[in-house]
Amino acid sequence: MRKFTVALLARLLTVMAAATVPSNVTYAQSSAPLNALTGGDLSSGASDGDHLMVPNAANGRSQLEAIDPVYNFGTVYSGTTIKHTYRLRNAGTAPLAITGVRTSCGCTAAKPTRSRLLPGEESEIAVTFDTHAEHGPATRIITVFTNDPSHPQLELSMRGNVKLQVEPTPPLVIFERVKRGTERSQQVMLIDEMGDRSFSVNRIVNSNPYIRVTSKAVEGTKPAALLTITLLQTAPSGPVNDVVKVSTSRAPVEIPVSGTVLGEINVNPPQVSFGIVAHHASALRYLRLTNSGERPVRVTGISTNNPSVQAAVEPIKVGREYKISVQLAPNTPDGVLRGMLAIKTDDPHQQDLQVPFYGIVGSFKG
Repeated sequence: MRKFTVALLARLLTVMAAATVPSNVTYAQSSAPLNALTGGDLSSGASDGDHLMVPNAANGRSQLEAIDPVYNFGTVYSGTTIKHTYRLRNAGTAPLAITGVRTSCGCTAAKPTRSRLLPGEESEIAVTFDTHAEHGPATRIITVFTNDPSHPQLELSMRGNVKLQVEPTPPLVIFERVKRGTERSQQVMLIDEMGDRSFSVNRIVNSNPYIRVTSKAVEGTKPAALLTITLLQTAPSGPVNDVVKVSTSRAPVEIPVSGTVLGEINVNPPQVSFGIVAHHASALRYLRLTNSGERPVRVTGISTNNPSVQAAVEPIKVGREYKISVQLAPNTPDGVLRGMLAIKTDDPHQQDLQVPFYGIVGSFKG
């Protein structure tokens, strides 16, 4: 009778455990034999090799533990896809649930191989990092959300250094204060850092019609190409913006181009910063418009595209110099302020001048 009772109790415990555990969770073998749980003699009810783990969820505590949470991928070339699999373990004494995974930009993570872990069980998360837009030290964070009461969020990280396949020197081109009607050129060296002597420039594209780009191969210790970027003398007055996109036998290269073409009419400073303005407060800034040409110039109009900012013009020397006041109205709604000041003149070459303005109203929240 005693042997029958123990065997029946063992079967009941097995059925109850299978009914209460989700289908994606499996029992792990325990170091405690069944007779330690039931107090009975298992000589007739179960074999010596049978073990059962019954977690005590009421009295236990789940605890997520990462095995090697920081992955250092060393130094790679841009465009390399980094792949790594993180191992997670429930180091607690109660079942643990992985409720979500979030990654930083440029990084993707697969679903955990297991979302519910009994004590001692493990799960894996495969992560992929695309480095094509990276240059220099790079770090990506993967955040794992669980029901661990002490640490509901666990951060995993991958870090390393990304080298460009082709290094532009300098990395950008700035044409500072070029007088209208003047042609200006700058050179950029493209150096093949992979160095197997097969480097070539295939195609160059840019959108600004006043920027011209040429290329020629250069002999040296490493394969290279020399780009000549020219701001044409036909460029109108005002800001210069462009991106030179170079297709090579390696990864593509992008070189930003910026600058200012100065006409005979100039506004100083070229932009208005209100800085951080207190709640309900107003702010006033001044600009100076000057004419260095032979012909007198008259300001025919001034306006802004933001109703909270008003502008007015006052002649200092008629035809030669003007004072412009830019007023931020009181009680402007809190937040980031951006807009454009438009100045109209009777000069045939510079009929429209634009001056950007910006600021923050209220307390700054980064």
